[in-house]
This record gives sequence, structure tokens and C-alpha cells, in this order.
Amino acid sequence: MGGQICAATTSARACASWISASRRTTPRCANSTIARTHLKATSRPSLASSPLHTRHRSGAIMLRRRVHSSVVAKVTQKESKTSSKGEDQPSPDDNLYVVASVAAAMATGVANRVLYKMALVPMGNYVFVLSQFQTFGYLLVYFGILAARYKSGEVTQKMLDAPDKRLFLGIGGLEAASQLLGFVGASKLPGVTLPLLSQSIILFQLSLSYLVLKKNLEREQIIGALIVAAGVCLAAAPSDAGANIFQQADPLYIGIFVSSMLFPALASIIKEKIFADAKEKLDGKPLDIFVVNSFGSGAQAVGVLLLLPVLTSLRGLSLSELPQYVGDGLSCFQGHTPGGGTGCDGAPLLPVLYVSMNLAYNISLLNLLRSAGAVVQSLTNSSITPLTIFAFTFSIPYLQDSPDLGAQFIAGSAVLVAGLATYNLPKWKPWLTEKFSK
Repeated sequence: MGGQICAATTSARACASWISASRRTTPRCANSTIARTHLKATSRPSLASSPLHTRHRSGAIMLRRRVHSSVVAKVTQKESKTSSKGEDQPSPDDNLYVVASVAAAMATGVANRVLYKMALVPMGNYVFVLSQFQTFGYLLVYFGILAARYKSGEVTQKMLDAPDKRLFLGIGGLEAASQLLGFVGASKLPGVTLPLLSQSIILFQLSLSYLVLKKNLEREQIIGALIVAAGVCLAAAPSDAGANIFQQADPLYIGIFVSSMLFPALASIIKEKIFADAKEKLDGKPLDIFVVNSFGSGAQAVGVLLLLPVLTSLRGLSLSELPQYVGDGLSCFQGHTPGGGTGCDGAPLLPVLYVSMNLAYNISLLNLLRSAGAVVQSLTNSSITPLTIFAFTFSIPYLQDSPDLGAQFIAGSAVLVAGLATYNLPKWKPWLTEKFSK
């Protein structure tokens, strides 16, 4: 009661302090009924020694103590709620950082895919050199970050020892095959077709998750994958209205590029096993992603080197011609056209720009995952596909002007984007429901 009356003129915290002090001094709340009663009681010294008054006084003290405890508890609870509410709601600076991270991931993602095609203009016949240059770039960056995290204590020796290193050889071989086949196929295809064909990885991932990992697939994932396939087929199908852009592409190189998507899907299954096994060895603590990226890049460099004879045989070269091929590739990378070879204009600028942008894109995705979560990262990644298709419609240096896409290609692209949205719906739905229900 004392706390409620005093709250009319003072703050709850001040009132709590007053009640505590009232044990020793006269109350200062002039409007308080308890205060007036206390004044009257203290003005009768003759009753102070009576047993009845002693019991009343003890009761009053106990009442004040209870009121004091109640007020302090309410104040503490109110401050706790305010504090927790402030923690749940991100500050404007945090929101601005997330928006900037999304914009950076989208910009670097589109630039990465455009520069991927541009770098193949001078290096299309020497994809081994481009592949090794990219792989060694990954090695320097990833192992540099891993060393810094190890020094800071975020990566422990136990984390480095946890993974089965033999599995990284499988990852390296698969990613090396994907990288080389992707370069070979993309070098002979129109740039605007690459974003659509690269979505075939969804079909491989879904099939392998069900067949190998025995995962229960969401209905939306199955429907989304089928819609993605339908969108690609619609965009690639011959059109009576005019020449389709896919009709300008060699079916052999379309098959090579699509098959290159199978290998990273297989590598992702091995990575999932590495993370699961390491989590058991680390007593439930997740394995740092840079451990997997660093050792995987090292194995990939070895895989590319081992696949060099296969690559040269596909080009009709013998093993004795390997040194000449590598030498011509290094010369082309420096911008010097080898005798009898294709033009190497744009090198080394375009390969360096591509590798740098590729690293920036992967780092921006990791940063977005850490700052905003997997759902926002997935939304951002899916939006890059239509933006890349749109980017290839512009006149880009070193690339041929994109022909008229036609209504059928645009319709197929729209169907593909709808399929991507459906495929990711199980991941997006809880997040979107939470955001829009507030």
C-alpha cells in the first residue's frame, strides 16, 4: 500500500528507498496515510512501552519490509523485461548492417557469375591454369583465415584432428572435376544460359539426399525441383516464334556443364558426413567451417593436378605435349598469345578479377550467414539467378552481345524462379511467418 500511494508523487525506485529509510526516520511522503499514522504513533511516547503497541509496531515493520520487497521486485522485473526486449529487437545499426550484407552478397554474386564467363574468353583453352590459379587463391585466403582463428582460440587443435583426412581427398577430387568440367562447358555456351543450367544442381542434391542420406524430403522441395526442371526445359525448348538462344549452343557442352553440377552435390554429402562425425568427437560442438574449406581446397589443388592428363586427352593432346600446353597456358595468363593459339586479350586482368570476386562472394555469403542466418542467405542466393540473367542482356566487354531472349526463354526463367521459391519454402516459411506476424 505504501508503495502504491508513494508512486503517485515519486518513482518506484525512490519510493522503495523511502520505505527502507522509514525504519529510522520520519516518512517524507506527506500524502501517505501510513506516514500520518506513523507521526501520530511516534507522538505518544507513553504507549511505546506497552506490549500491544510493540506488537503493532512489529507488524508495521514487517508490513513495510514486505512492501519494500514487493516494490523492489517489481522494479527489478520491469527493468529485466525492458532489457530483454531491447536485446530481442535489433538496433537500427544492426538492421543497416544486415541490409548492407545482403546488398554486398547480391552484388558480388552477380559480378562473380558474369566475370566467370568473361575470364573464360582469354583462358577458355587453358582452363587448367585458370583452375589452379583459383584454387591456390582459395588456399592462401582460407588457410590465412584458419591460422588467424587458430591463434585467437576459435579453432582448437582438437578441431583440426577431428575430421577424417581421407574424406577430404574425395571432396578435392569431386570439386576439381566439377571445376574443370564447368570451365570447359561454360567456355562454349552463351553466358545467359549458365544461370539456368547451373540450377540443375538442385535435382542432383535432392536425389542424392534421398538415395544416399535417406532423408525424408519435404513436399515443397519435390514440387520445387520439378518446377525448376520444367523452367529449364521450357527455356531450352525450340520455339516456332524464332530461334531459341539454346539452339545456338552445342548440346555436348550443355551436357558437360550440367554434369559438372553432379560433383559438388556429391561433395556436399561428404562434407555433411565430416560435420556430423566431427560433432560427435567434439562433444556436440560444431566443426569450424574454415577447417573444411581449407583442407578441401588443398585436396582440390591436388585433384586438379591429377586430372590434367584427362583434360589434355579430351583436347586431343598426348602426355608428351603436356609441358607445352602448360607453358602456353601460363603465357596466355600473362596476356601473351601463344603461337597458333587463340587471342588472350583481357588476361591477366579478367582472371584476376574473377578469382578476386569469387573469393569476395564466398566470404560475403559466410558473413551473411553469421549476421542474418541461413534463411536470409538462401533468399539472397536465390535472387542472384534472375539478376544474373538480366545482367547478361546488357552489352558486356569481351562478350558477344546477347541475342533477343524471346518470350519463351523469359517465361522459362520465370518458372525457374518460381521453382526456386517453392523449393526453399520449407526453410523460408517459419522465418517469413515470424517476421510478418509482428
